[in-house]
Amino acid sequence: MNIKTIKSFLDEIFKHLGIKPDVQIEELDDKAYKITIEGNDLSFLIGFRGESLEALQSIISMMMLRKLGEPVSIILDINGYRDQKAERIVSLTKTFIDKVRFFEKDVEMPPMNPWERRQVHVLVAEYDDVESESTGEGPTRRVVLKPKHK
Repeated sequence: MNIKTIKSFLDEIFKHLGIKPDVQIEELDDKAYKITIEGNDLSFLIGFRGESLEALQSIISMMMLRKLGEPVSIILDINGYRDQKAERIVSLTKTFIDKVRFFEKDVEMPPMNPWERRQVHVLVAEYDDVESESTGEGPTRRVVLKPKHK
């Protein structure tokens, strides 16, 4: 039922946009879904730094909340963008962890959206000598990596 609802909603959006991408929807559990969209010339759906992708993900989540009356977690990926982004975040975070270790002082990472910051926090949690915290407001919110003092 929920997968059909999501698929129908996406089909309607794509019909208005004049595109016919391949859509795969996987139910992770009864309140979480992973949507994978593949196709040619879909960069406009990803947008600058993934902003359109995040917006579409939010719209799908709000639509499901409205239909079901309860929140549903949606993870949206378009042409592997989110997976590639995760790999870049891991690489960037490891570089900043090396800086924290070398200089033994706090290092600020660039501004990130909530999903990106969460990826950083999850990775940093695996290290015994470095900790992370988010700081700032809105679009300038970022992660600060710090040496962990024992």
